[in-house]
Amino acid sequence: MDKKEILEKNKEKNRNGLDEREQRVYNFSFGIGAVIVGILCLVFSVYKALNREPFYEYVAIITAYLCTTFVYQFKNLKRLRYLISGLVTGIAAVICIVLFFMV
Repeated sequence: MDKKEILEKNKEKNRNGLDEREQRVYNFSFGIGAVIVGILCLVFSVYKALNREPFYEYVAIITAYLCTTFVYQFKNLKRLRYLISGLVTGIAAVICIVLFFMV
């Protein structure tokens, strides 16, 4: 395989135009964003719980996020623990959504 073929394969692999470093930064930024969303949901949940208000919407947001993350990891890594985690968090998300609309 010559240099042109290697470069062409790399271009096909990185269709979105990002090099490896840019992809790492891009993916890491989503991780940081998810942590901030999680912290905010936790803060709002604690506040509502202390005021004896239902807080199902915040738990639904976090569990739905975790569910999609675990299902994506299972799809790509084929590890059973990700499937089980995805199912459990998915069920929790559905229950919280139902409770949000019922309460």
